[in-house]
Amino acid sequence: MERILVTGATGNVGLSTVKFLLDREMPDVEVVAAVRDLKQAGSNPLLANARLVNFEFDEPDTYAAALQGVTKLLLIRPNQVSDVSKHIFPFLDQVEKSGIRHIVFVSIIGAERSKVFANHRIEAHLKKMSIPHTIVRPSLYMQNLLWLHGQEIRQNDKIYIPAGAGMVNYIDARDVARVVVKLLTEPGYEGKEFELTGDEPMDFYTIAHLFTRELGREIRYARPLTIKFIRQKLREKKSMPFIVTLSLLYGSARNGKMAHVSEDFNRLLGSAPNSLANFIHEYRSFWGK
Repeated sequence: MERILVTGATGNVGLSTVKFLLDREMPDVEVVAAVRDLKQAGSNPLLANARLVNFEFDEPDTYAAALQGVTKLLLIRPNQVSDVSKHIFPFLDQVEKSGIRHIVFVSIIGAERSKVFANHRIEAHLKKMSIPHTIVRPSLYMQNLLWLHGQEIRQNDKIYIPAGAGMVNYIDARDVARVVVKLLTEPGYEGKEFELTGDEPMDFYTIAHLFTRELGREIRYARPLTIKFIRQKLREKKSMPFIVTLSLLYGSARNGKMAHVSEDFNRLLGSAPNSLANFIHEYRSFWGK
């Protein structure tokens, strides 16, 4: 019996991973969803057939119960956790002592090259561990246009992102989850690293045009300075570590470093990832007025 622990089980990638694992109806696999709030998670129909466990990276008392009997781990760093040596490394130390045989870590594109990213330090730590691991590095999630920038698009008809004229290559978090499920349930991916991007890089002027065409009203790319973007996100009560990570990623786009197209998704799943145009069409009611 395989027992797969999914951290961040209520987030974009984690929740979709749990759903896709359960959809496979594998009798020899138990899916364990690590959540902060058992009551709230229990009301989510997508988690109905998973075993829920209370878990917090900053609460070591929750580690043992969450890891009991687990053979594989999906590791996703919460946005608010920036001090990984204080919160993530102690958990991984406990993982090292458990019976886990494989770790899949959802990092972020470019983390292997930049020590500024907290995920860089996690990647380095994983490479010192005895447990085999696989790293996936997604580009920006399409879901950011819903949960991070959706209100600005819906209420103010503008995309407020400090990326200049740089190109980005969004990927659907559900596509990342599809890859993760493959890595968790099939052998042969230990020790490998994958970049997950969309098929078509574009600048935010083009993205604004996609919104304009789909929503039937003009959506403008505002192109703010990074400092103005940071101030706005602080007003929205976003955590500073997350704001800094986003600013770094958008800065990479502004400097021409986010236009890379990886074929890893196509090679792994034998199909193309979801397009941004399709995603905007699917969720068009979210940005409607």
